[in-house]
Amino acid sequence: MKTLKFIQCGYAAVRGSILFSTFVAVGALGTYPGATQAVPSMGRQTGMQCAACHTVFPELTAFGRQFKLRAFSLSVPKDRSDSIFGNVPISALLQVSRTSTKNVSTVGATPENFPRDRDTIVQGAGLYYGGKITENSGGLVQYFYDGIEKGWKTEMFDVRYANTLDTAGKELIYGFTLSNTPTVTDIYNSTPMWSFPHTETAAVMPNAATMLDMTLASKVGGPGVYGMWNNLLYAEFAAYRANKTGIFRPLGWGNERDPRVKGYAPYWRLALQHEQDSHSFAVGTYGLVTRTHLDPQDVGTPTDRFRDIAIDGQYQYVTDSHQFSAHATWIREKQDLSASFDAGAASNPSNRLRTFKADAHYYYQRRWGGGIQYFQTRGNADDMRYNMGDPVMGSIDGSPNNKGWMLDLNYLPVQSVKLGVRYTSYKEFNGAATNYDGFGRNAKDNNSLFLLGWFLF
Repeated sequence: MKTLKFIQCGYAAVRGSILFSTFVAVGALGTYPGATQAVPSMGRQTGMQCAACHTVFPELTAFGRQFKLRAFSLSVPKDRSDSIFGNVPISALLQVSRTSTKNVSTVGATPENFPRDRDTIVQGAGLYYGGKITENSGGLVQYFYDGIEKGWKTEMFDVRYANTLDTAGKELIYGFTLSNTPTVTDIYNSTPMWSFPHTETAAVMPNAATMLDMTLASKVGGPGVYGMWNNLLYAEFAAYRANKTGIFRPLGWGNERDPRVKGYAPYWRLALQHEQDSHSFAVGTYGLVTRTHLDPQDVGTPTDRFRDIAIDGQYQYVTDSHQFSAHATWIREKQDLSASFDAGAASNPSNRLRTFKADAHYYYQRRWGGGIQYFQTRGNADDMRYNMGDPVMGSIDGSPNNKGWMLDLNYLPVQSVKLGVRYTSYKEFNGAATNYDGFGRNAKDNNSLFLLGWFLF
């Protein structure tokens, strides 16, 4: 019966999506390589295939981590390029997707709750600067159209300078960054910015998320410093502030500044890694301390304080034919909500929020594969923060708790094209498995099927 329900949900997602299927087929055939193949800007710069830096994009290999640490500046001399972009480090992105939520017709549900559901959309389209600026500097900056929120924005901004020192016979790679999201500068795929599922969907999402878990993505900007000693110990420190005005404003063009950070929010990162033949391991910790204004439009309002501390780990096995990776992260957030509590915007003066995610992926010859993820969030019930009082997004218990699974399958006809299908299954949503919103909606009603065509040029 469960298999039948899954098939029925899949049929509902693809029914009427002839445009999506046609586009994917044309894209795959049109980009299939003969003797040569156009790859994105960093590949053109280095003269290497995508497989040098990625298991399957965007996950980095050991060489990919070194390339990023060295400020994306590694290159080989070339007289010409077959790409329409030449040797300029500019690339293009196109994502076409379709999301189908299992049930969009429970009591009180409206089309506004599922604005792009069952529509084939251009989820993302734009350009990014990816590669060398000078001999010791480079960047990865993406400005694109967000088809879910229907607007242009700066998504990623990571510009850096790097160099090396000899310390008692051991190499120290050090660098300086300017970036717009905590963890966007990270070299591992276990921290939020680069962790699975890599691409959001148009489906509804649970109410609660920690500050580290993409809440401040593209809403802040700031400088950082990092170092990798002896290819063993990695450390990073950055300070982020609201990019509403001033020199950091371009880092957040088109993005809402809610929540709005007061002053600087310090971010830190520490990790140990080991590489041996086809295997690599990493384990680390990272954290963020943030103060946010009650009213993002009024910097004179009181602030709440959030302290996030996380641990994470990553394992990779990479050969020409087999690519396996596993990642896990656990984030614990302590919330001092005294300002919100005094203003009647929180039921408790303080809360705790904990998030755990773990995933494993396998690919054969970087062409066929996929993975599975388990996710869970737990925290204190707080009616004023988490119960919107509305169908679909409400929480009758005022609870932030959620848990579930994601199953992801991908086919890459060429290295710069990814065709995927993802199924998300909720066992708990906004605090309960059944009647979580008080209007009869169950967690499984938010299960969704997601189809994606992801093209890089």
